Amino acid sequence: MDTFAEPYTRAGDDISLDAVRDHVRALEARHKANGVQLSGRIIHVCHYLPVTCTITSTTRDGVLSPPPTPPRILADVPPSPSDELPPLTLPAQPERWKLTPRYGHSAMTSGIRSLSVTHEQVILGWTGDILSPAAPPDGNSSPDGDVNPSTGERVPSVRDRIPSARISQEDKDALDVELAQYTDKNGLEPETSKPITYLPLWMEDNVAHGHYDGYCKQTLWPLFHYLLWQDVATEHASADANYEYYEQANQAFATRLTSVLKPGDLVWVHDYHLLLVPRMLRIAMHSGAISGVGGENGGDVTIGLFVHTPFPSSEVFRCLPRRKEILDGMLGANLICFQTYSYTRHFTSTCVRVCGYETTSKGAMATSTSASRGASVVSRGATGTGTGQARGTSLTRGGKGTKGGAGVEKYVGIDVQGHVAAVTHCPVGVDAERVARDTLRAGIQPKLEALRALYADKKIIVGRDKLDVVKGVLQKLRAFEKLLHDFPEWQRKVVLIQVTSPALTDSPKLERQVSELVAHINGEYGSLDFIPVHHYHQTLRKDEFYALLSAADLGVITPLRDGMNTTSMEFVIAQERTKRSPLVLSEFMGISQHMADALQVNPWDLGDVAAAMNRGLVMSEEEKASRHASLHSVVTTHTSHTWAAVLAKMLLSQINGQNTARQTPYIPRDRLKEVYDNAGKRLFLFDYDGTLTPIVKMPSMALPSPDALTALAKLTSDPNNIVYIVSGRDQAFLEEHLGHFSRLGMSAEHGGFIRSPDSATWMNFTASLDMGWMEEVAEIFRYYTERTTGSHIEMKKSSITWHYRSSDPEWGQFQCRQCQDLLENNVVPKRPIEVLVGKKNLEVRPIAVNKGEIVKRILYQNPGVEFIFCAGDDKTDEDMFRALLLFPPSSTSKATMEPPLSVTLVDNTREYVDVDLAVSPEAVFTTAVGHSSKRTLASWHVTTPEEVVEHMLFLVGETPQGDELKGYL
Repeated sequence: MDTFAEPYTRAGDDISLDAVRDHVRALEARHKANGVQLSGRIIHVCHYLPVTCTITSTTRDGVLSPPPTPPRILADVPPSPSDELPPLTLPAQPERWKLTPRYGHSAMTSGIRSLSVTHEQVILGWTGDILSPAAPPDGNSSPDGDVNPSTGERVPSVRDRIPSARISQEDKDALDVELAQYTDKNGLEPETSKPITYLPLWMEDNVAHGHYDGYCKQTLWPLFHYLLWQDVATEHASADANYEYYEQANQAFATRLTSVLKPGDLVWVHDYHLLLVPRMLRIAMHSGAISGVGGENGGDVTIGLFVHTPFPSSEVFRCLPRRKEILDGMLGANLICFQTYSYTRHFTSTCVRVCGYETTSKGAMATSTSASRGASVVSRGATGTGTGQARGTSLTRGGKGTKGGAGVEKYVGIDVQGHVAAVTHCPVGVDAERVARDTLRAGIQPKLEALRALYADKKIIVGRDKLDVVKGVLQKLRAFEKLLHDFPEWQRKVVLIQVTSPALTDSPKLERQVSELVAHINGEYGSLDFIPVHHYHQTLRKDEFYALLSAADLGVITPLRDGMNTTSMEFVIAQERTKRSPLVLSEFMGISQHMADALQVNPWDLGDVAAAMNRGLVMSEEEKASRHASLHSVVTTHTSHTWAAVLAKMLLSQINGQNTARQTPYIPRDRLKEVYDNAGKRLFLFDYDGTLTPIVKMPSMALPSPDALTALAKLTSDPNNIVYIVSGRDQAFLEEHLGHFSRLGMSAEHGGFIRSPDSATWMNFTASLDMGWMEEVAEIFRYYTERTTGSHIEMKKSSITWHYRSSDPEWGQFQCRQCQDLLENNVVPKRPIEVLVGKKNLEVRPIAVNKGEIVKRILYQNPGVEFIFCAGDDKTDEDMFRALLLFPPSSTSKATMEPPLSVTLVDNTREYVDVDLAVSPEAVFTTAVGHSSKRTLASWHVTTPEEVVEHMLFLVGETPQGDELKGYL
C-alpha cells in the first residue's frame, strides 16, 4: 500500500490486445525454456456454466414426458394400424438437450472466450436449474418467465424447472456429449481458436439454492455492497445461516476440479460465490489427491481468484461471523485480483486487521526492461548471501518496457505461514466490438426514430438499473425531482425514462417505494398531456435497449455501490453514432475511476446530482465531443478481451518469478531412511516452536508431545547421532522441558547461548562481544513505544526486540518500517549488529548471534557427520538453511568450511584452519514446515510439526501414538 493515489489501471496494461498476447507468449516461452511445465490450458471455475440447459426428452428413469394431446377434430385421427400403408422411415431421435447462451455476465464470458486465441480452455460451472421446454403463450406452462433480450424468447419460470434428483445418469451423460459439441454462435470465435470444454457440475437442489439464494445473496452480497444482512432481510436474519451449504457447494466445485487438473494448468476462480475453492484446491494438491499434481513427486498448478464485486472496508467485513474462513479460502490462491486499487487496499487491510497476517512486497516475472527501482526489505529468512551483515531481498518495481525484456513486477503480498498470495487489480471492460455490432442491428433504427418522434421537443434522460437497494433508483428519482424544483426551466422540457430490470430477489417494499415516488413526481410536475417520469419495470430486448441508449441526451447511472457497471460502457459505445451525450456516474462505482471524463457525483447528495444533470443538459457540443472521445477511447481500449489477456499475463508472471515461492517438494521418507541407515555419524537440528510442537496462542502451553519426547529419546540414545534443539526460547524453558535428555544439545535465544551434549554448562556468545549498542537501540525503541499504543520492549541477554502485536496492525507496521529505516541508516553502519523484521516485531542482535552461526559452529566441530537433517518453520530458521547451503548447484564434490564467527569470536587465542566435511549433497535434508509454496531456502518440506515427529519415529523404527496427522494450509 505505497500510495492512495494508485492509478486505476496497472502500468503496462494500457497497451493493445495484440501486445498483451505477445507478452503472454513471451512469458510462456521463457518458462518452458527454464523447464517449467505448462499445459497450455486455462481452467475457469464459475458459479454458472454460460449455457442454459433445457431438457427436451428424457429416459424412463428421468422425467416422464406427458402423453400426446388427443386430436380435436375427427380428420386429425390417424388411420387404423390395420390399414395397408407403405413402409415408413422412423424420424431420427430428437436431441435430448437444448443448449442456449445464458443471459447475464456477458463481459466475463466474452473475455473468457477470447482467451481461446492463445490457450485451450475449460469452463467448469454449475448447470443451473434444469428447465423443461417453455410452453407457447397459449399452453399450460406458467406465464411469468423472463424474456431473453437477445432472442425475445421466454425463459421458463420457477414452475418450469425440474428437480436435479429426477435427472437420470443417462441424461447427465447425454448433456456431457452435447456440451462437447456446443458452440456459442454469438461468440464469433476465429477459426484458429483453440477448443473450449464445458464441464457441468451437478449439485443437490437444497445445496445449490442454499449456497446461491442463501449465503451468497443474503449474506455475502449485501456485505460486499456495504449493506449488513439486517438491512436486506428480516430483523431476525442470521449472518451465519446457510454457511454449511456455501461450504458444501465450494467443496463440490473443488472436488470436480481435481478430477480434471493436469500439471501446469492455470486456474482462475471467479467471484464471491467460490471464495473457499482456492484453499480447498491447494489442500487437495498438497495431499497428493490430484493425479500428477502436488504430493511428493507431483507438479503444480497456479491458482488465481478474481472478485468481480466490490470488497468492503475492514470495519464492514469484520462483522462477518465466518470472516477468517472466507479470507483463508481466498488466500489459498497465488494471485487475488480485484476490480480497482481501492478494493485491493480494503482486502489487504482486512487481512492485516482481522487475521493478523502481514503484508510484504512480492516480485514476479514480467516482460519488461525496466531497471530496478525498489526498496530493500530486510527480513529473517531473506535470500541474500554473505556473512556478518544483514541479509536483504532486493525487489524491483517493473515499469513499461520493450517486448521480450526481463523485469520484475511488484505486487503487494499477504504472508500466510510462508505462503505469499499476491494481491493486485485489473478492471473488467465490455466486448466493445460486439456491442458496436449490436448497435447496428436492423431493428434498432425504427425504434430510435419512434423515440425521437415521441419526444421531439424534449430532452431525454435515460437510466437502466436492476431494481435493487444498492442501485440507487430511489435516490436518482429524488435527484430528478430536485432538478425540476431547482431548475424550473426544465419543467415540461425533460423526461426521465427509467428502466428497472427485475432483481434476483424480489423486494416488494422497494417496488412500492419506487412506484409511489414516480406517482408523486408525475402528480407534482406532470399534467394530462405530459408525464415527466416513465418507469418501465421489465427486461428490455436488445433492439429496445440500444435504441433507448442511442436516443438519450443524458445517461444517469448512480448506484450507491457497484463494481463494474457495463451499462455505462454500452451507453458510450451506443452514443458514438448519435448525439455523443454526456454521462453522469456515481463515484461509488468501480468504473468511476476509469471514466474520469464522466460527470461524477455522490448519489446521496441530491443537489449535486441535480446540478450534474443540469450541466449535462446544457453542455456545449464541443465539450460533449471532447468528453465522449476520451470515454470512448477508454471503453474501446480496456475491453473484456484485454482484461482476460492481462489476467493470463499476471497469472503466468507468478510462476518462478523473483521472490515468488517456489514449490518445495515433500521430503521422501524412504530415501531419508536409506541415507540415515547408511551414514556413520549423523546430525539432527530442530527448531522448537512450530517444528516439534504446534504454534499456540500462549507460548507457555507449547509443550512437547509424548511422540516428540519418544523420538528425541530414541535419537539421542544412539551414540552415532548428534541432536540439537536450536530455539528462540530461553535456557530455563528448554531445561525445564527437555533438560532430562543428557545427550541433547540445546541453543537458546536464537543462538545467543549453547549447551553441548553431555554438558550442563551454557556458553554465552555475547560475553566477549561489545554489547554497548543495546542502550542506544533501547532508546530508539522507547521513542517508538511512546508513540505506538500497545507496543512494548523485550530485553534479552543477547538481543533486544520491539513488539507491536497489540497495536493497531497497520499503524504498528508503519512505525516498524520507520524504526527499521532509522536503525539501518544511523546505527547499523557504526555497530556490529543486524536488524531483523519478525512477525509483529523488530529485533536487533549482534552479527555473530543467529541460528545460522550456531549451525556452522556445530558442523565445524563435527566435520565427520555423513547425514544432516535440519527442520524449522519460520524466518529465523532460514539462517540455518542458509548455513547448510554447502555445495554449489549440481556439485558432487566435498565441501570445505572456513572457521565461522561463532568459533573465532568466542576464542581468539588460537589459530583455526579450514576443515573438510564428510557429508555429501544428497545427505543434507533441510526441511521447512508448512506449505510447499512457502518462501524458503530449504530443499524439502513437510506440512505439520506432527509430520516432523512422524518422520523421526520412522527413522528409529517407531510409529506415532498420537492423533491422526492433520495438514493445514
